[in-house]
Amino acid sequence: MNKIKIRFLFTFIWIYSLPIPAYSVINPVTTKDIDVWAVTATTFKLVGEKEVRNVKLNWMQRKDADLYKIYRDGNLIGETKGDTYDDYSLPIGNSFTYHIEAFNNEQKVATAASQKATTFIPTHEGKVYDNLNGKYITKISSNKPQGIKIGDLYFSYKIDNIEKEVDGQKVKGWLVTESFSKTGLDESWSSPRELAFYPNVKFEGNAFRYNPKTGKVVLSSHYEDQNGYTAAKIYLAQITPKGKLEVGTMERPLGHDSRDQSLFIDDDNTAYLLSATNTNKDINIYKLDDSWTKPVTLVNTICKGLHRETPAIIKKDGEYYFFSSKASGWYPSQTMYTSTTDLAGEWMPVREIGNNTTFDAQFNRISKVGSNTYGVWSYHWGAQRKYKTPDGNFPRISIAAFNKGYASMDYYRFVEFNEQYGLIPIQNGKNLTLNTPVKSMVSGVKGIKADCITDGADLDSSSYFQKSSNTPTGIPYMFIIDMQKEAKISEINLATRLVNGSEAAYKYTIEGSLDGKNYKKLIDGRQNWQVGFLILNIEDPAIYRYLRLRIYGIVNVHKGNSATWADGIYEFSAFGTPQ
Repeated sequence: MNKIKIRFLFTFIWIYSLPIPAYSVINPVTTKDIDVWAVTATTFKLVGEKEVRNVKLNWMQRKDADLYKIYRDGNLIGETKGDTYDDYSLPIGNSFTYHIEAFNNEQKVATAASQKATTFIPTHEGKVYDNLNGKYITKISSNKPQGIKIGDLYFSYKIDNIEKEVDGQKVKGWLVTESFSKTGLDESWSSPRELAFYPNVKFEGNAFRYNPKTGKVVLSSHYEDQNGYTAAKIYLAQITPKGKLEVGTMERPLGHDSRDQSLFIDDDNTAYLLSATNTNKDINIYKLDDSWTKPVTLVNTICKGLHRETPAIIKKDGEYYFFSSKASGWYPSQTMYTSTTDLAGEWMPVREIGNNTTFDAQFNRISKVGSNTYGVWSYHWGAQRKYKTPDGNFPRISIAAFNKGYASMDYYRFVEFNEQYGLIPIQNGKNLTLNTPVKSMVSGVKGIKADCITDGADLDSSSYFQKSSNTPTGIPYMFIIDMQKEAKISEINLATRLVNGSEAAYKYTIEGSLDGKNYKKLIDGRQNWQVGFLILNIEDPAIYRYLRLRIYGIVNVHKGNSATWADGIYEFSAFGTPQ
């Protein structure tokens, strides 16, 4: 893709045609694609709580099931038609074992591999990140060392696109620099030392990794000539701290074109290069030499013909999980993953993860944080779109969980970085609408019922509600959600269909009512131009039981014309405090 997408490495340095309409169908994975059907269990906080005493469960929907029953320690605690469930207010300091049973016509067809979750009280308060706007809502500590500690010093490496004077002329290029510090604290760093300057080129996906085998720092990049996008080379170099930069590779790896790339370091410190190849159609996995700067073997080619980008691998309990995004310009796309126990062997068919728009972002990287938590950094490219979003470009951080080859990824409004525990997700209240009844003023196509928008399932293949073409003109497109409880609402999420290349914005309002008769407007989205996934902050302190969603129009954000053919509401979720 001809644009620069910033990659972050958590441990190191931050480097700053009209589609055919599709109808709403349920398309979960087929049973033949499931080697092990498993559940993930993730503990989380609610806003205002100090205790991590709630558990979010996820599993894959099956084609041979129409109902799922949820068990905690062997006891039935709930059931749903979707693929997620929240278990709240559990005793602190206890471990709970969860499993799911799938049913079809009241007959059990499968039992999921179980997973444990343990509640706890964090001993330290961490910094809290807001996924709405990409800002920290707590002060970031300034006395924590930064950079890579090598020996007795901390080192910071940067690669910047600058203008520099060369032989009396100003030239644009990429400058690689090194700074060092005894403490790693602010104001303690040496002046940047130039390591290399590359004029009239393009570097993308830049990242620095420390190689403990050599004691050197490796810089990896996608290299292109200044004009054009056909060089398709990999750049790998190693830096000796306080020493020289040595280029290992600045060519196509083993003769294959290479664009989006990243490095994966296995448990034994063997390094692999992941590279989009065959004009971005496939992903190649290369083993690197001990210096991590030269490809020596093509290990495997995966995701053939799928046009995946931003490749990344994480390893958990002996399983390799490969994540990637779909090429979709600056607009969001469905993240996909696949897994295996052997990098050179057969990989599971790709599966969807997160939601249909990766929560209005594009997958960028996945990192282990702390001893046993995993964060997914996906980029919200709001400043690059035709209708810019208020907070511009920033990462949305999701929480990933794994179990026997199955992976899940969830949005939480807030994420706490806790030094002792890693990432602690914080949900903005209880999910007030999960599995609640919904009435629609119009019928859905293919017999899809309106309550699909509260079943928790919002992958690209999940069922969505689309207005039937048989609906008489003038009939209001409106939903009434009965939360079946009175509650104060703190946040509403709306997940809508997104057809890449014809991204559509929904013009809408959301109202609340206590009695189901008298409604008050909570959100006026009739001028909305955001697409795919909306995070709507609710500041109204009143108590409501019913919520009403009205759709006034669906508009192509590129052309400004009606796009009702792209209609589709995946999920409507309200969060808050039951009264």
